[in-house]
Amino acid sequence: MTRTSYLGPIALLTALALGGAPGIAPADSNAIRLHVEGRSSSGRPVLALNLPWDTDKGGSPFNFTKDSCDDVALERLRWAWTALGRMPEGRTITIDTDNETIRAWKRGGYLVLEPQHRDGRNNHHSRVKIPDYIVETILDHDGRLSNRDVERLVRDRGKVTLVKVSSDVGGATVWMDRQRDSDD
Repeated sequence: MTRTSYLGPIALLTALALGGAPGIAPADSNAIRLHVEGRSSSGRPVLALNLPWDTDKGGSPFNFTKDSCDDVALERLRWAWTALGRMPEGRTITIDTDNETIRAWKRGGYLVLEPQHRDGRNNHHSRVKIPDYIVETILDHDGRLSNRDVERLVRDRGKVTLVKVSSDVGGATVWMDRQRDSDD
């Protein structure tokens, strides 16, 4: 498997992890859509998903605290976001987990995360960017981005970027928006 062929499964798993099948809805001209776009290191598209999202389903489609292992737990995220809010943009802090150190900073309306393994290797020089409005919303709701939050953000913003991931093997962007009649 080539390095760029890893991106498709990763982006697909990201989409499923961000809500999975329970949120998939029948087509509706006013429906919210979940988009996942993956690209190779050269910028060539390798994945493009555009799925209807059903905000009438119960529960939370984005629960960042459910089944968490030793990733950035909610309290670590809250601490990091608060600390970064007191610092000039671009200043870096570190978040330590059992397996890695994550460099974190704010830049241009995003929380930027760069994980580095404790053994000094950074396999693909990954960078994760989460919009500040997503970080604020999940912190305000104990790690969850509810269907009501999704509806409100899409209504207020149109396109709602959830996450952008980049590395030397490619990248992926996950966002939501309202389906337009021309998308049919």
